[in-house]
Amino acid sequence: MPKVFVYGTLRRGGKNHHLLNDSQCIFQQCFVEGKLYDSSSGYPVMKQNTSGQICGELYEVTEPQLAEIDRLEGYKENGSDNLFECKLLPVYNDKGAQYNAFVYVAGEAFNQVSELISSGDWLVYNYLKQSSLLYFAYGSCMDDERLKKASVDHHFKDVRGKGVLEGFEFQFSRNTDDGGKADLVENTRGKAEGKVYDIPYDAVDYLYEREGVRANSYRPAVVPVSIKGSVYQTLTFIGVSKSPEMAPTKLYGTEIIRGGEGYLSDDYLRKIREKIKFLSE
Repeated sequence: MPKVFVYGTLRRGGKNHHLLNDSQCIFQQCFVEGKLYDSSSGYPVMKQNTSGQICGELYEVTEPQLAEIDRLEGYKENGSDNLFECKLLPVYNDKGAQYNAFVYVAGEAFNQVSELISSGDWLVYNYLKQSSLLYFAYGSCMDDERLKKASVDHHFKDVRGKGVLEGFEFQFSRNTDDGGKADLVENTRGKAEGKVYDIPYDAVDYLYEREGVRANSYRPAVVPVSIKGSVYQTLTFIGVSKSPEMAPTKLYGTEIIRGGEGYLSDDYLRKIREKIKFLSE
């Protein structure tokens, strides 16, 4: 069955995602090389470029579904006036594994489009236009004491409660000179817990700086998180590169456990404690 990489309105939560109903999602977070632009018509366009990355989702689809997507994208094989061109390109997951998939790239009609989406992520680009946001914290950002030390605790007063992210697992896979740091690693059998905050837009600059977004340590992502049985789109941060897990410092581990107490499940916190102990031995 053909594979398709989608980066705009076909993604989860997008207005055209219904065309992928019953399709197998292989990866929720994966990439192609290229640069993303706002078409100013309610959807993004991709231009091939080896100096950038575009975030999207990878699906396995049927031939009839592929034909429907062709129609949506204004593509016909050997067409002379295609809106988009369909190309077979390499797609990479967070661990660097490569898959080949069909990707719809900008046709000549978009030659003049120039509003670059610097994050390379259509979901993040649109989510950050909101005046208030939901933020899924799963590491030391759950710790009130650390937020107070940074004098930003006023941005994180409104806690919605425990959030559950399906399809990802918690790991200390961001290796630094100061020990392992918390990260989300995609795993279809995984489930990560965290605290969900309702934050103002003013908190975003702090989070970008703290997570090292501009230093390419973590990247922003919008993920579906379940809160008391209802699913919400939330902002979170995922490590750009993955490494074998490394033990965190004692302080960092304490911040995670302390921040999660009273919100995360006892079993989940127990597993984090066991992970820290195992990695420290």
